[in-house]
Order: sequence, then structure tokens, then C-alpha cells
Amino acid sequence: MAQAARTQAVKLYFDPICPWAWRTSLWLREARQVRPLQVSWGFFSLAEVNRAAGNPPRERHQQSIVPFRIMALARRQHGPDAVDRLYLAFGRAHHDRKQNIGEPDAIAAVLDEAGFDRSLRDAARADASLAQELLDEHAALAARGAFGVPTLEIEGAAPLYGPIIDRVPTGEAAGELWDHTAWLLAQPHVYEFKRARS
Repeated sequence: MAQAARTQAVKLYFDPICPWAWRTSLWLREARQVRPLQVSWGFFSLAEVNRAAGNPPRERHQQSIVPFRIMALARRQHGPDAVDRLYLAFGRAHHDRKQNIGEPDAIAAVLDEAGFDRSLRDAARADASLAQELLDEHAALAARGAFGVPTLEIEGAAPLYGPIIDRVPTGEAAGELWDHTAWLLAQPHVYEFKRARS
């Protein structure tokens, strides 16, 4: 009898306004339907990357501030599945419906969609400790070499940026992309692949 494949744990670090991270997250959601994957989510701020580079703040990056705090508080109160649900809802609002996810009405709709009480927004804004928690998480990943999103981490291997995909594979195609990506993530001397965008 064939032995069942071992479940692999993968963590995707994201900023909710990044379209590349969004597509990668959708691919991982597809891949976990056909491969034994346990997907978790981490936070990495493009606003903080921009600030560290000495660039002026960008309005687009500021949209993530309150969503990050909401997701961090939800994770603290309800566990990692809360981030799974909220990131999906924030992503649909921002990337599919083109909403500003820093705006109160958009946030209220996201909380409704993800099944959370709207009071979570005010609680997240009032909790000053969340800002430091998010900075610490960002800094810890940056110290390990991360510089952008999406960044993937698999079972203790060094984090890698990507994959950057322009279409989200589904079904077995998503699983096959995971198979190759997991192999690359496990190779300590692979640093980068890149091709020109068409």
C-alpha cells in the first residue's frame, strides 16, 4: 500500500495591497486542495520597505495599515484561520472590486464577509501594541533577507521571494507548480529566477 504524502507547512508573507502576493495566495489556496499543504500567513509591510529605503510615504501603501492591525488582532484572538479568512476578504475588496481597503466602509464590508464583528476595527485601531507586533514581525523576516512580497517560507528553509505569477493555476496545475516550487525552496543555493515581463 502506498504511503500517504507528508503534509508540508508553508508560510506566505504578504501585504494586502500587493497584486503579486494576492495571486500567489490564490495559487496556494488552489494547491492545498490537491496537495497535503498547511498554509499559514505572515505580514510584511511594503510601507515599511519604502520607509527603510528613504522614500516618501505612498498613499497606496498606507491602505494596509488598518487591515494589518485588524488581521494581527484577529490572529491574536482567534488564531491563524482568522488571517486566512480576512486576507481573502481584503484581497477580494482591493484586487477584485478595486476598493480602498483603508476606508471604513470597505473595512466594514470585509469584516462582514469574513464573519467578524465590525467592532474589531475600532479595537485594532485602539490597541497600540499591534503596531510594534507588526514591526517586529516585519523586522524579523527582513533580518533573514526578505525584501518584498510575496515571500515564501517552508519548514525552516530560508525565505524566498516569489513566485511571481500573472495567472493563477487551478487544480492539478496548481499542485504541479507547488511541487516544483517546494523543490526550489529546499535548495539552499538557489537565489533567483527572473524573466522579462511581456
